[in-house]
Amino acid sequence: MPTRMQDLSNTDLSALSASSNKSVMRYNASTGKFDVVQIDNTLGLARTLPRAFVEAVQREINVENLRVNNLDGGTF
Repeated sequence: MPTRMQDLSNTDLSALSASSNKSVMRYNASTGKFDVVQIDNTLGLARTLPRAFVEAVQREINVENLRVNNLDGGTF
């Protein structure tokens, strides 16, 4: 039984390092595997978010409705 994501047969994960910062894992339907891509590439962005996208998020999310109860950060 695999104990790491990279040991699974349906992953295409390269070695993770500092260069992988700001990356996310996604399922790539064209390859049928999970891979890691830069977050900007998932939204098709180079540097900034399109204004229409920002406005849509601001309309849809009301931070006053967000509740965080019993948050446990563990022990250090």
